[in-house]
Amino acid sequence: MYTYRGTLTRWVDGDTAIIEIDLGFYTKRTERIRLARINTPETRDHRLTKRREAVHAKMVAKKICPHGSTVTVRTFKSKRDMYARYIAEVTFQGVNISDYLLEQGVAKAISL
Repeated sequence: MYTYRGTLTRWVDGDTAIIEIDLGFYTKRTERIRLARINTPETRDHRLTKRREAVHAKMVAKKICPHGSTVTVRTFKSKRDMYARYIAEVTFQGVNISDYLLEQGVAKAISL
């Protein structure tokens, strides 16, 4: 497991964020990060109810961790999903975002 500091650039949907990760030595890398252990509806779903749920999940995530926030990213060695996104635990001010979204009922738990 590797731990980095980063700046959340934007939320793609409730379980995916774009984060500028500080690798140290004045080196930064922007990555699309998938939150570990959860799944939220996709914003591009053709069903209106699912799209509304997806927008709601994204707004809840944005409320707890707004754009420009400094976050902690914990990745697992070369663990990526089928879309080549890193799967990571992301925390903001000591709150694990995956756990928060599960508590709010906008995400479903998945196994790794």
